[in-house]
Amino acid sequence: MTSLELAIYLGEIREEFITEARNPEQRQHQSLRRIWLIAAVIALAALLVGCAVVYALQLENLRIGQAEIPQPQVVIEGTSPAETEATMEVLSLQGIRGSVNYQANQEWLNFSQSYTPKPVSGWESSPEYWAYSLQDQAMVDKVDEICEKYGLKIIGKSWHEHQDCSHFLKLAGIDSLVKPEYQSVFQQPQGRFFPGGSFTVYGQLNLAGEEMPLFVTYQYVKKDVFYDVFGYVRADSVTQKSITTEDGIPLLLLESGQSGMIFAEKEDCFITIGVDTSEAVPLEEIAGYFDFSIQSSPLDTAAADAREQESLVLSQQGIQQPPASYTEYIQQIVENYSTEPNGSLALPEYTFYDLDGNGDEDLLIMKDGKILEIPVLVNGEIDIGKAYALQLCQDNVLIQENSYYLEDETWYHIFRFANNDDPVFSNPKEESIVRLKKDGQGQWWRTSSTDHYADFDTQITEAEAMEILNAYQPVELDTKPLSEFQEP
Repeated sequence: MTSLELAIYLGEIREEFITEARNPEQRQHQSLRRIWLIAAVIALAALLVGCAVVYALQLENLRIGQAEIPQPQVVIEGTSPAETEATMEVLSLQGIRGSVNYQANQEWLNFSQSYTPKPVSGWESSPEYWAYSLQDQAMVDKVDEICEKYGLKIIGKSWHEHQDCSHFLKLAGIDSLVKPEYQSVFQQPQGRFFPGGSFTVYGQLNLAGEEMPLFVTYQYVKKDVFYDVFGYVRADSVTQKSITTEDGIPLLLLESGQSGMIFAEKEDCFITIGVDTSEAVPLEEIAGYFDFSIQSSPLDTAAADAREQESLVLSQQGIQQPPASYTEYIQQIVENYSTEPNGSLALPEYTFYDLDGNGDEDLLIMKDGKILEIPVLVNGEIDIGKAYALQLCQDNVLIQENSYYLEDETWYHIFRFANNDDPVFSNPKEESIVRLKKDGQGQWWRTSSTDHYADFDTQITEAEAMEILNAYQPVELDTKPLSEFQEP
């Protein structure tokens, strides 16, 4: 899974971030937000000082309303695409209750929920408004109205970084987002930066003891601008904790499952950090890596233009041609693993095995006994099809287990690969045997049909589910390290 794919899975707060990261010339103005994969418990709390109300940096003081939000489009093996809506609490990511930024966000939320855009063919806003989700001129006018009402500015046209955000950060007067002793473990390859000093950075924390890097989305928004970005949280399973940094900066930590958010309220900006978490590294420890004392400055236009162009050229130069042999592909994997900081990623292994029973052995890339990839050579180029995590069982049966933390569900797809002369191991080459689901309430379900997209329509007991899963005996394969790879 690439960093960009992981960003989409975790739920970026702006879909056009992803669009522009793929192609900076293609800008789409869509209202759909990606969902933060955390939940929230909303309870009222305030600190009273004399006759004034002083609001603390707490979850309840970020809430600006509710919204019906489609579930994220996660690719689930053996299912048809479907969107079900969930009622989400909407959070301000620019300021807490009582601030003009909070009020501006709340007014925009109310407007956007009640307004139906009237798109005109060929219409496009001025580049200064490209950062917003605007679909017609009335929405542009509303942004201007809110800015005038609350004394804020539009955030402006952004610059994109494709290679290393440290270059743009230096233009903003920032040496690093993390403390000096942690600079070697924080990579920040992509992001976008705004004229006044606001920015969003996508990065990776490569921490000792972690097999995979932790993906980080770091948003820094100046309080003199209006930005129509919200946080979306569920109201049922979050934990929150308030801490103070060594510099005396209050932080709010929210965590649910393997996702977390870190908030910092400062005099001139609001910082939001989304990060995937783990049992090995508590969210409070992750927060300790970052330097919340940083101050961003407006960017010099000429210097920012030059860096964006340089970044784009370097990005285009770095595009690799698809490998033309198994050996070339394996060499690329080995090289990528060798460049990981601290040697934190263990090298996968490989073997050859006939998965679909057509008489030809297939290359399997494996780790911890699971099949991760099944690359094949098609028309002189390697095609890796899907990325899997498959347990091979007797009689070429495969079991894929997926956990979906947003719904607290676990899915099991039990299937074989069809022998249909398709050399790419991807959908719809899977022939389903049965699919199982354990839902958020601990209830088990199965499909009654072997159709690839059949619904979970039959409720079963846990004992029945275990009987199905245990009916397939795992097969252990003899594997070798990728560093010792040899063509068959």
